[in-house]
Amino acid sequence: MCGPGLKAQTVLRESNRIRLEGPAQGTQFHITYFAADSVVKRAEIDSILQVIDFSMSIYRKDSNISIFNRDTVRHIEMDPHMAKVIAASFRYNKLSKGQFDITIAPLVDLWGFGVKKRVAIPDTAEVLQTKQLVGMRHVKVVGKQLIKKKPGIKIDVNGIAQGYTVDLLADYLEQRGVTNYMVEVGGEIRTLGSPPGQQGFSIGIVQPDESKEADIMTAVVQLNKGALTTAGSFEKYIRYKDRKLGHHINPLTGFPYTTCVLSVTVHANTAMDADALDNYLMGMEPKAIIAAVQKMKDVAVFVIYKDKNESICTVYSDGFTKLLKK
Repeated sequence: MCGPGLKAQTVLRESNRIRLEGPAQGTQFHITYFAADSVVKRAEIDSILQVIDFSMSIYRKDSNISIFNRDTVRHIEMDPHMAKVIAASFRYNKLSKGQFDITIAPLVDLWGFGVKKRVAIPDTAEVLQTKQLVGMRHVKVVGKQLIKKKPGIKIDVNGIAQGYTVDLLADYLEQRGVTNYMVEVGGEIRTLGSPPGQQGFSIGIVQPDESKEADIMTAVVQLNKGALTTAGSFEKYIRYKDRKLGHHINPLTGFPYTTCVLSVTVHANTAMDADALDNYLMGMEPKAIIAAVQKMKDVAVFVIYKDKNESICTVYSDGFTKLLKK
């Protein structure tokens, strides 16, 4: 899932500072690294991104995932990237007790958040009917094969694949000997080390602003290791009876979540883990989010929400305190 609430604030040091950027997965990628020379080129990054697109982009009709989603197809042989993401998806489906579910695609399309936009709000009958096609019990993995147990099943890995892409790019930089970098794809970030003379890379957590006039920084994180991703309900939404319904849909009910949470920013060791967790946690109330994360190893969270008076508030786990820039 992309992270609308993060803004990179790298220090501009031209000496040994290399910056690469361009289109990626319907958004943009930005890579900043520090090295003696340009050890990683833009063409190498584009090549990696193209491989991921051929694997898991729902916007490419010839991608592996798009082929799997065809009504006439019952199984495919997964490429190595897809196999890793699917395995992680089963793991997070179990951890979240079904709240994280990549078979959510039919509901995403029904509510108009998919590739094709929809104007009309679905009625309850449509939602309940579509929900019968959702549930990871309807897919299974046998060797390299991903198999549908019933026709009509479609998957959408947008809630985890972008994080996986960030990890893949970060790992590639490390393989090339880069030890100070920040990789960002659509707001999903992973870092190692820091710019010269700094304690880490400065990343702002942005407060939701309906006017879109300016980015309001709620907090600034100083990150020298690990990943930071954000899920938010304030950028992609539809209006229904004077209410905003965000694009995060509960696979167990078929309806968008209606909590008071505006955004969840997660710090974890990998961007894939953080990406999956921020989507899962968006369906919970603030206190429940903190309680859940306190039980997780190497995970911290920062939550922005509206209280009963419609005021914007923040709360964060104990582990997040050490990440905040003093």
